[in-house]
Amino acid sequence: MKQPPSSEEIYNDIVNKIISLELKPGEKISENKMCMEYNVSRSVIRNVFARLNQINLIEVFPQRGTFVNRIDLDYIHTVLVMRLAIEKEMITRFMKLEDKEKTLKKLRENLDKQKKYKDMETYIDEFKKLDEEFHELIMLSVEKYNIMDLMNEHLIHISRWRNFSVNLEGRVHELVEEHERILEGMEKGDLNYTLTSITEHLETVSGIVNLLLTSYKDYLSK
Repeated sequence: MKQPPSSEEIYNDIVNKIISLELKPGEKISENKMCMEYNVSRSVIRNVFARLNQINLIEVFPQRGTFVNRIDLDYIHTVLVMRLAIEKEMITRFMKLEDKEKTLKKLRENLDKQKKYKDMETYIDEFKKLDEEFHELIMLSVEKYNIMDLMNEHLIHISRWRNFSVNLEGRVHELVEEHERILEGMEKGDLNYTLTSITEHLETVSGIVNLLLTSYKDYLSK
């Protein structure tokens, strides 16, 4: 007989469902339904829900139930500003390195793989991994550890936003082109061009605010 999943496995699975929008912003989720789905006790699900609540992915309303938290655009904008500041600093440090060729080669190989997904309409896992790896390669070229790991809790919300915004506009081809411009700037040693390109790449809120407010208002926090 198959063993029920562990609390950690359930937690990760629900996080992934929220990030991928399988569980939509504002959607009600049931303790009883989760118990049946994962074949575990209520205490296990309550512990998982407590962890999800702690990182603001869900909210529990007494007498009303438990709901997936809606997207807070102000929070997303703030975290993107933090991420942009980090990435610009990493690029600035990269440009001062004497030996850049190994990293540039890995970035070019990564980008060549990305181009296979350029015509995709959705932000599928295979492309998402390449997207994340592209940025990680830049980080690890100047730091022993990926500094983004320190923002892990915040990046969960950014991952959900990324899935939503990219799929909303079918932006996969644009992401590839933006990565191309970032890499071109790095290859040419043009710091200003590279910093401008990374800014355009990460600033994803303002361009679609009107669309969100008209067509996806229910996904947004008040």
